[in-house]
Amino acid sequence: MIDSQSNLLLLFGMPRSGTTWIGKLFDSHKDTLYLHEPDSVKRSFDLPLLMSNDNDQSQVLKRQIDLWLNTDNEKVIASLPLFKKSYMNEPQWLTFYWSCYASKAISRSGLPIDIKPIHHHNPAKLVVWKSIESLGRMCEIKKVTGARSIHILRHPCGHIASTINGEMQHNFFERSPIWEDWDLFDKLITQSRDSRFRLKDIQRMDQVESLTVRWGLINDFALANNPDEDNMVVLYEDMCTAPEQTFKQLLSFAGLEYTQENRDYISSSTSTNNKAYYATDKHPLEAANKWRHTLSDDDIAIIESVSMMFKCGEYYQGTFRLDDSPVESSSDLQSGAA
Repeated sequence: MIDSQSNLLLLFGMPRSGTTWIGKLFDSHKDTLYLHEPDSVKRSFDLPLLMSNDNDQSQVLKRQIDLWLNTDNEKVIASLPLFKKSYMNEPQWLTFYWSCYASKAISRSGLPIDIKPIHHHNPAKLVVWKSIESLGRMCEIKKVTGARSIHILRHPCGHIASTINGEMQHNFFERSPIWEDWDLFDKLITQSRDSRFRLKDIQRMDQVESLTVRWGLINDFALANNPDEDNMVVLYEDMCTAPEQTFKQLLSFAGLEYTQENRDYISSSTSTNNKAYYATDKHPLEAANKWRHTLSDDDIAIIESVSMMFKCGEYYQGTFRLDDSPVESSSDLQSGAA
Protein backbone atom coordinates (compact mmCIF):
# COMPACT_ATOMS: atom_id res chain seq x y z
CA MET A 1 0.00 0.00 0.00
CA ILE A 2 1.43 3.36 -1.07
CA ASP A 3 0.13 6.29 0.95
CA SER A 4 0.82 9.99 1.41
CA GLN A 5 3.64 9.13 3.85
CA SER A 6 5.61 7.29 1.17
CA ASN A 7 8.77 8.91 -0.16
CA LEU A 8 7.41 10.11 -3.49
CA LEU A 9 9.00 11.78 -6.50
CA LEU A 10 6.82 13.32 -9.22
CA LEU A 11 8.35 13.07 -12.67
CA PHE A 12 5.98 15.24 -14.67
CA GLY A 13 6.07 16.77 -18.14
CA MET A 14 4.03 17.25 -21.27
CA PRO A 15 3.54 14.41 -23.77
CA ARG A 16 6.37 13.92 -26.28
CA SER A 17 8.93 15.48 -23.93
CA GLY A 18 11.21 12.54 -23.16
CA THR A 19 9.37 11.63 -19.97
CA THR A 20 9.27 7.89 -20.67
CA TRP A 21 13.02 7.61 -21.24
CA ILE A 22 13.81 9.58 -18.09
CA GLY A 23 11.20 7.55 -16.22
CA LYS A 24 12.85 4.28 -17.23
CA LEU A 25 16.22 5.67 -16.17
CA PHE A 26 14.75 6.09 -12.68
CA ASP A 27 13.18 2.63 -12.96
CA SER A 28 16.63 1.16 -13.64
CA HIS A 29 17.63 2.09 -10.07
CA LYS A 30 17.26 -0.88 -7.73
CA ASP A 31 15.69 1.22 -4.93
CA THR A 32 12.80 2.77 -6.90
CA LEU A 33 9.22 1.67 -7.43
CA TYR A 34 8.24 3.12 -10.80
CA LEU A 35 4.62 3.95 -11.70
CA HIS A 36 4.10 4.62 -15.40
CA GLU A 37 1.29 7.13 -16.01
CA PRO A 38 -1.39 5.83 -13.62
CA ASP A 39 -3.33 9.06 -14.19
CA SER A 40 -3.41 8.41 -17.94
CA VAL A 41 -4.52 4.79 -17.57
CA LYS A 42 -7.33 5.93 -15.28
CA ARG A 43 -8.09 9.53 -16.11
CA SER A 44 -10.04 11.78 -13.82
CA PHE A 45 -12.49 14.09 -15.55
CA ASP A 46 -13.61 15.57 -12.23
CA LEU A 47 -10.32 17.37 -11.60
CA PRO A 48 -9.20 20.52 -13.42
CA LEU A 49 -6.18 20.17 -15.70
CA LEU A 50 -4.60 23.22 -14.05
CA MET A 51 -4.97 23.33 -10.25
CA SER A 52 -3.73 25.90 -7.76
CA ASN A 53 -5.05 26.57 -4.25
CA ASP A 54 -8.17 24.60 -5.14
CA ASN A 55 -9.49 23.73 -1.68
CA ASP A 56 -12.88 22.70 -3.08
CA GLN A 57 -11.22 19.82 -4.93
CA SER A 58 -8.66 18.79 -2.29
CA GLN A 59 -10.57 15.77 -1.00
CA VAL A 60 -11.43 14.60 -4.50
CA LEU A 61 -7.77 14.92 -5.44
CA LYS A 62 -6.62 12.98 -2.36
CA ARG A 63 -8.97 10.09 -3.11
CA GLN A 64 -7.86 10.08 -6.72
CA ILE A 65 -4.17 10.09 -5.77
CA ASP A 66 -4.73 7.05 -3.53
CA LEU A 67 -6.28 5.22 -6.49
CA TRP A 68 -3.49 6.24 -8.87
CA LEU A 69 -0.67 5.24 -6.51
CA ASN A 70 -2.15 1.83 -5.71
CA THR A 71 -3.23 0.57 -9.10
CA ASP A 72 -2.29 -2.97 -10.13
CA ASN A 73 -2.67 -2.20 -13.83
CA GLU A 74 -0.01 -3.97 -15.88
CA LYS A 75 0.74 -0.85 -17.96
CA VAL A 76 1.47 1.12 -14.79
CA ILE A 77 3.56 -1.29 -12.69
CA ALA A 78 5.08 -3.50 -15.40
CA SER A 79 6.23 -1.24 -18.23
CA LEU A 80 9.18 -2.77 -20.09
CA PRO A 81 12.05 -3.25 -19.61
CA LEU A 82 11.83 -4.73 -16.11
CA PHE A 83 14.59 -4.17 -13.56
CA LYS A 84 15.40 -6.24 -10.50
CA LYS A 85 14.76 -4.41 -7.23
CA SER A 86 16.47 -4.34 -3.83
CA TYR A 87 13.14 -4.48 -1.97
CA MET A 88 12.14 -7.80 -3.58
CA ASN A 89 13.62 -11.09 -2.50
CA GLU A 90 14.28 -13.72 -5.15
CA PRO A 91 10.85 -15.47 -4.96
CA GLN A 92 9.06 -12.09 -5.03
CA TRP A 93 11.10 -10.94 -8.03
CA LEU A 94 10.57 -14.16 -10.03
CA THR A 95 6.84 -14.13 -9.25
CA PHE A 96 6.55 -10.52 -10.33
CA TYR A 97 8.69 -11.02 -13.45
CA TRP A 98 6.79 -14.00 -14.83
CA SER A 99 3.35 -12.70 -13.82
CA CYS A 100 4.12 -9.48 -15.73
CA TYR A 101 4.81 -11.36 -18.94
CA ALA A 102 1.78 -13.61 -18.40
CA SER A 103 -0.39 -10.52 -17.93
CA LYS A 104 0.96 -8.95 -21.12
CA ALA A 105 0.49 -12.15 -23.13
CA ILE A 106 -3.11 -12.60 -21.98
CA SER A 107 -3.86 -8.93 -22.68
CA ARG A 108 -2.55 -9.20 -26.24
CA SER A 109 -4.38 -12.46 -26.91
CA GLY A 110 -7.79 -10.86 -26.56
CA LEU A 111 -9.00 -13.62 -24.25
CA PRO A 112 -11.66 -12.58 -21.70
CA ILE A 113 -9.27 -13.20 -18.81
CA ASP A 114 -7.78 -10.54 -16.57
CA ILE A 115 -4.46 -11.51 -14.98
CA LYS A 116 -2.68 -8.86 -12.93
CA PRO A 117 1.05 -8.82 -12.14
CA ILE A 118 1.73 -10.18 -8.67
CA HIS A 119 3.46 -7.37 -6.84
CA HIS A 120 4.29 -8.26 -3.22
CA HIS A 121 7.39 -6.71 -1.68
CA ASN A 122 8.80 -4.54 1.08
CA PRO A 123 8.43 -0.74 0.82
CA ALA A 124 10.67 0.88 -1.78
CA LYS A 125 13.09 3.64 -0.82
CA LEU A 126 11.51 5.94 -3.44
CA VAL A 127 8.26 5.79 -5.40
CA VAL A 128 8.57 7.51 -8.79
CA TRP A 129 5.32 8.61 -10.43
CA LYS A 130 5.74 9.51 -14.09
CA SER A 131 2.95 11.58 -15.64
CA ILE A 132 2.10 13.40 -18.86
CA GLU A 133 -1.43 14.10 -17.64
CA SER A 134 -1.02 16.06 -14.40
CA LEU A 135 1.75 18.62 -14.92
CA GLY A 136 -0.81 21.37 -14.25
CA ARG A 137 -1.87 19.59 -11.03
CA MET A 138 1.65 19.08 -9.75
CA CYS A 139 1.53 21.81 -7.11
CA GLU A 140 -1.67 20.50 -5.53
CA ILE A 141 -0.47 16.88 -5.66
CA LYS A 142 2.66 17.95 -3.77
CA LYS A 143 0.54 19.60 -1.08
CA VAL A 144 -1.36 16.35 -0.53
CA THR A 145 1.64 14.01 -0.66
CA GLY A 146 4.64 16.09 0.44
CA ALA A 147 6.43 14.88 -2.71
CA ARG A 148 9.38 16.42 -4.49
CA SER A 149 9.01 17.06 -8.19
CA ILE A 150 10.99 17.13 -11.42
CA HIS A 151 9.50 19.17 -14.25
CA ILE A 152 10.68 17.86 -17.64
CA LEU A 153 10.77 20.56 -20.29
CA ARG A 154 11.38 19.95 -24.00
CA HIS A 155 12.13 22.46 -26.76
CA PRO A 156 8.78 23.65 -28.19
CA CYS A 157 9.86 22.74 -31.73
CA GLY A 158 10.76 19.20 -30.68
CA HIS A 159 7.55 18.76 -28.71
CA ILE A 160 5.34 20.15 -31.49
CA ALA A 161 7.05 18.29 -34.35
CA SER A 162 6.69 15.02 -32.46
CA THR A 163 3.05 15.75 -31.62
CA ILE A 164 2.17 16.48 -35.25
CA ASN A 165 4.04 13.35 -36.36
CA GLY A 166 2.04 11.28 -33.88
CA GLU A 167 -1.24 12.69 -35.17
CA MET A 168 -0.23 11.96 -38.75
CA GLN A 169 0.58 8.35 -37.80
CA HIS A 170 -2.74 8.03 -35.90
CA ASN A 171 -0.90 7.18 -32.67
CA PHE A 172 -3.37 9.08 -30.50
CA PHE A 173 -6.93 8.03 -29.73
CA GLU A 174 -8.74 11.36 -29.61
CA ARG A 175 -11.46 11.87 -32.21
CA SER A 176 -10.03 15.13 -33.47
CA PRO A 177 -6.46 16.43 -33.71
CA ILE A 178 -5.08 17.97 -30.52
CA TRP A 179 -4.87 21.39 -32.16
CA GLU A 180 -8.63 21.26 -32.78
CA ASP A 181 -9.60 20.20 -29.26
CA TRP A 182 -11.51 23.39 -28.46
CA ASP A 183 -12.79 22.07 -25.14
CA LEU A 184 -9.19 21.54 -24.02
CA PHE A 185 -8.13 25.03 -25.08
CA ASP A 186 -11.16 26.57 -23.41
CA LYS A 187 -10.24 24.84 -20.13
CA LEU A 188 -6.59 25.86 -20.39
CA ILE A 189 -7.44 29.51 -21.02
CA THR A 190 -10.00 29.59 -18.19
CA GLN A 191 -7.96 27.65 -15.64
CA SER A 192 -4.68 29.44 -16.36
CA ARG A 193 -6.43 32.81 -16.13
CA ASP A 194 -4.25 34.03 -18.97
CA SER A 195 -6.07 37.06 -20.39
CA ARG A 196 -3.94 37.26 -23.54
CA PHE A 197 -5.87 34.51 -25.33
CA ARG A 198 -9.47 33.90 -26.22
CA LEU A 199 -10.89 30.71 -27.67
CA LYS A 200 -11.90 32.40 -30.90
CA ASP A 201 -8.29 33.57 -31.30
CA ILE A 202 -7.02 30.00 -30.89
CA GLN A 203 -9.54 28.76 -33.44
CA ARG A 204 -8.07 31.08 -36.05
CA MET A 205 -4.50 29.87 -35.47
CA ASP A 206 -2.74 27.24 -37.55
CA GLN A 207 -1.66 24.03 -35.86
CA VAL A 208 1.88 24.98 -34.87
CA GLU A 209 0.76 28.30 -33.38
CA SER A 210 -2.04 26.78 -31.30
CA LEU A 211 0.19 23.90 -30.15
CA THR A 212 2.81 26.42 -29.03
CA VAL A 213 0.18 28.26 -26.98
CA ARG A 214 -0.76 24.92 -25.37
CA TRP A 215 2.91 24.21 -24.62
CA GLY A 216 3.34 27.65 -23.08
CA LEU A 217 0.16 27.73 -20.99
CA ILE A 218 0.72 24.34 -19.33
CA ASN A 219 4.45 24.70 -18.72
CA ASP A 220 4.16 28.28 -17.46
CA PHE A 221 1.41 27.30 -15.04
CA ALA A 222 3.59 24.52 -13.61
CA LEU A 223 6.62 26.79 -13.33
CA ALA A 224 4.68 29.58 -11.65
CA ASN A 225 3.16 27.27 -9.04
CA ASN A 226 6.26 25.25 -8.19
CA PRO A 227 8.98 27.81 -7.39
CA ASP A 228 10.36 26.15 -4.23
CA GLU A 229 13.37 24.04 -3.37
CA ASP A 230 11.34 20.85 -3.78
CA ASN A 231 11.03 21.31 -7.55
CA MET A 232 13.70 20.84 -10.21
CA VAL A 233 13.46 21.76 -13.88
CA VAL A 234 15.38 19.56 -16.31
CA LEU A 235 15.70 20.16 -20.04
CA TYR A 236 15.28 17.09 -22.21
CA GLU A 237 18.04 18.47 -24.42
CA ASP A 238 20.46 18.43 -21.45
CA MET A 239 19.63 14.76 -20.93
CA CYS A 240 20.34 14.08 -24.60
CA THR A 241 23.61 16.04 -24.64
CA ALA A 242 25.06 14.69 -21.38
CA PRO A 243 22.83 11.84 -20.14
CA GLU A 244 25.12 10.50 -17.42
CA GLN A 245 26.04 13.88 -15.95
CA THR A 246 22.47 15.19 -16.05
CA PHE A 247 20.93 12.02 -14.65
CA LYS A 248 23.39 12.08 -11.74
CA GLN A 249 22.00 15.53 -10.90
CA LEU A 250 18.46 14.17 -10.96
CA LEU A 251 19.39 11.24 -8.74
CA SER A 252 21.12 13.56 -6.28
CA PHE A 253 18.00 15.71 -6.10
CA ALA A 254 15.97 12.54 -5.46
CA GLY A 255 18.35 11.37 -2.72
CA LEU A 256 19.72 8.37 -4.64
CA GLU A 257 23.20 7.22 -5.60
CA TYR A 258 24.22 6.58 -9.20
CA THR A 259 24.54 2.80 -9.74
CA GLN A 260 26.01 0.39 -12.26
CA GLU A 261 22.47 -0.52 -13.31
CA ASN A 262 21.84 3.13 -14.18
CA ARG A 263 25.08 3.27 -16.15
CA ASP A 264 24.18 0.08 -18.04
CA TYR A 265 20.71 1.34 -18.97
CA ILE A 266 22.01 4.71 -20.14
CA SER A 267 24.48 2.83 -22.34
CA SER A 268 21.92 0.40 -23.78
CA SER A 269 19.21 3.01 -24.34
CA THR A 270 21.49 5.43 -26.17
CA SER A 271 23.52 3.00 -28.29
CA THR A 272 20.68 1.81 -30.54
CA ASN A 273 18.22 3.75 -32.66
CA ASN A 274 14.74 2.27 -32.54
CA LYS A 275 12.51 4.15 -35.00
CA ALA A 276 9.26 3.18 -33.24
CA TYR A 277 7.26 6.23 -32.14
CA TYR A 278 7.12 5.33 -28.43
CA ALA A 279 10.57 3.70 -28.23
CA THR A 280 12.99 4.84 -25.52
CA ASP A 281 16.14 3.36 -27.08
CA LYS A 282 17.14 6.05 -29.56
CA HIS A 283 20.21 8.10 -30.32
CA PRO A 284 19.34 10.98 -27.98
CA LEU A 285 20.77 13.94 -29.87
CA GLU A 286 19.25 12.70 -33.12
CA ALA A 287 15.86 12.41 -31.41
CA ALA A 288 16.22 15.84 -29.78
CA ASN A 289 17.14 17.60 -33.03
CA LYS A 290 14.92 15.74 -35.49
CA TRP A 291 12.60 18.75 -35.65
CA ARG A 292 15.32 20.77 -37.39
CA HIS A 293 14.84 18.56 -40.47
CA THR A 294 11.04 18.17 -40.37
CA LEU A 295 9.69 21.63 -39.56
CA SER A 296 9.68 24.37 -42.17
CA ASP A 297 11.50 27.65 -41.57
CA ASP A 298 8.13 29.40 -41.38
CA ASP A 299 6.86 26.98 -38.73
CA ILE A 300 10.04 27.39 -36.68
CA ALA A 301 9.69 31.17 -36.85
CA ILE A 302 6.07 30.97 -35.63
CA ILE A 303 6.98 28.65 -32.76
CA GLU A 304 9.86 30.88 -31.74
CA SER A 305 7.71 34.01 -31.79
CA VAL A 306 4.87 32.49 -29.76
CA SER A 307 7.08 30.61 -27.26
CA MET A 308 8.88 33.84 -26.35
CA MET A 309 5.56 35.11 -25.00
CA PHE A 310 5.94 32.62 -22.14
CA LYS A 311 8.34 32.28 -19.24
CA CYS A 312 9.16 28.71 -20.24
CA GLY A 313 10.27 30.04 -23.63
CA GLU A 314 13.19 31.79 -21.92
CA TYR A 315 14.85 28.41 -21.42
CA TYR A 316 15.16 28.16 -25.22
CA GLN A 317 15.97 31.71 -26.22
CA GLY A 318 18.51 31.67 -29.04
CA THR A 319 18.13 27.96 -29.91
CA PHE A 320 15.90 28.02 -32.98
CA ARG A 321 18.54 28.15 -35.75
CA LEU A 322 21.02 25.50 -36.84
CA ASP A 323 23.96 27.71 -35.93
CA ASP A 324 22.51 28.81 -32.58
CA SER A 325 24.52 28.22 -29.43
CA PRO A 326 23.64 25.18 -27.30
CA VAL A 327 20.78 25.40 -24.82
CA GLU A 328 21.89 26.86 -21.50
CA SER A 329 22.48 24.08 -19.00
CA SER A 330 19.54 23.46 -16.73
CA SER A 331 21.99 23.04 -13.86
CA ASP A 332 21.94 26.82 -13.64
CA LEU A 333 18.16 26.97 -13.80
CA GLN A 334 16.95 23.85 -12.09
CA SER A 335 15.88 24.59 -8.53
CA GLY A 336 12.85 26.80 -8.21
CA ALA A 337 13.30 28.16 -11.74
CA ALA A 338 10.21 29.90 -13.06
